[in-house]
Amino acid sequence: MKILPSSLREKKRYIVFGLITEGEDPVDRKALLDEIFFATQTLLGDVGSSEIGYRLMDFDGSRGIMRVNAGSVELARAALATVYAIKGTRTVIIIHGTSGTIRAATEKYIVTENIASTNILSMQIRNGNNLFGTAVRRKGEEIDIIPDDREVLKRGNTRYLSLTSSDIVINR
Repeated sequence: MKILPSSLREKKRYIVFGLITEGEDPVDRKALLDEIFFATQTLLGDVGSSEIGYRLMDFDGSRGIMRVNAGSVELARAALATVYAIKGTRTVIIIHGTSGTIRAATEKYIVTENIASTNILSMQIRNGNNLFGTAVRRKGEEIDIIPDDREVLKRGNTRYLSLTSSDIVINR
C-alpha cells in the first residue's frame, strides 16, 4: 500500500499543555492518556473521539505536546479542559498554545516559557587568558555557548552549553 502524498494527508496541529496537580509526583504517561481518552469519550462520544485523532508526541511528567487533527483543535481543547483528576489526584490541564509544527510549538511555548526574548550574539567568551567558546544566544540571564573544546559537547550529547550570566564574565 502506498503512502499518501503530504498534499492529500489531513493537516495536524500541536497543542502544548501543562499539568497542575495536588501531588508532588510526576504524572504517568499512560494514566494521563487514559484520563484524556475517558474525558473525550464522555464529552464527545465515539465519533467525536475518532475525529480528534489524539497522539501524545512528548510528555515529561508535567507538560507535553499533543498532536490533533487541524479541524478538531477546539474539540480537543474542550475535552482536555474536562480532565479533573488523574489516578485520584486532582489535576488541571493548562493549554499554553497551539501550533502547526512541533518545532514552532517548542520554540513558542516550551523553550521561552517565563524567559525574556532571545537575542542572537556572536562573541568570544574567555576564561582568564584562555578562549572558552562563542556565545550564540542570550535568553534573559541565560547564555548559550558553543565551546571550543568539542569533546565537551560529545560527552554531554548536546549542541551547546547553557550558562547564566553569573557563571561567566563577558569581555567585548
